[in-house]
Amino acid sequence: MDKWRKTIIFILILACLVALVGCTRTRIIDKLSIITVFGFDLNNRGQLKGTVLIPEYTKSKAGDKIEYLQADADVAALLTSKMATHTSTPVELAKVRVLVLGKGYAEAGVRDAIERILANPNIGTGIQIVASTHSAEETLKALKKQGFLTLSDEIKHNMKGQLIPFMNLHVFLNHFYGQGMDPYVPMITIDDFGKIQIDKVGIFKDDQFKLHLNEEQTFLFSVLEDYRTQALFEISLEDGDRLESLVVQGFRSRNTWEWIKSEQQLNLTMNLIWTIMHRPKRFDLENPNDIKTLKKIIAKDIKTDVEKLIKTFQEKGVDPLGIGNIVRSQDKDWNEDSFYEELYPSIPVNINVNLEIIHSGLQG
Repeated sequence: MDKWRKTIIFILILACLVALVGCTRTRIIDKLSIITVFGFDLNNRGQLKGTVLIPEYTKSKAGDKIEYLQADADVAALLTSKMATHTSTPVELAKVRVLVLGKGYAEAGVRDAIERILANPNIGTGIQIVASTHSAEETLKALKKQGFLTLSDEIKHNMKGQLIPFMNLHVFLNHFYGQGMDPYVPMITIDDFGKIQIDKVGIFKDDQFKLHLNEEQTFLFSVLEDYRTQALFEISLEDGDRLESLVVQGFRSRNTWEWIKSEQQLNLTMNLIWTIMHRPKRFDLENPNDIKTLKKIIAKDIKTDVEKLIKTFQEKGVDPLGIGNIVRSQDKDWNEDSFYEELYPSIPVNINVNLEIIHSGLQG
């Protein structure tokens, strides 16, 4: 009897497993049009224009064939269904790796794409979202002409010890929906040779693009936002009638913000561990006095430049550093509207730079 009972139980378990497998949606890569890069623009009628790049796996196992699709729609949610009218396979959005916001669309406001496409639960929050100095259409045409879809890898490469801070869709959405902070994204451009190039960082206010940081500003923003930044930074020194270069490289940074409510001001302490990569020959890195002098020069320059950067953010009305959120976390009476209307444009930020130099003397 026990033997028969065990046999019946085994058969029931096996039947359940077969049924579960039968319920699984099988998706074969050759039977799908998998969007890898998705770009957004506005057309001449004010409609949303979507442009996508899709590797044609059915034509080339190496994936070097790229299909280019485009569609216009009143809302973002309709774009993929319109694109599917031009393909012989379903258009799959779940595997998109990069979302490109064209210049005109980013400046006009990207809320529709954020709420209808970017917030789609089928899209992983680890993907990259970038803004372009050109239209998304021009950008994706340049990508297609290159013949390979490695934009996501290029962006990540520039985040690992390079110029821009770590960011992805998760970071963007956190800053977009969070209180007391504004979103930022990597910028891309098309260089003089028609190639796609990472072009520092772009800042949004709510859903509109407002500020494109230059190289120096991007380095300083990265130091403030990402402790791992290891980009190079050049400081010009005067020696008589000529200019000399002092080049430092980031290694680690730890920043502490303190809100002094009674005085309505912020204190920022920057603890930096950096390396001197190049210095004028008149400085000897084996000489403690020269090291001390260089540390003073670097700290003073960084302090001045960070003050200018924060002032730029205040003048443009953007808060990518999340200063509002910092104050909110230390002040229970914080109100977002009154903070940004009355206090943020002129809030004093006192900066103290603590600099440690390591592994110096590589170049003279």
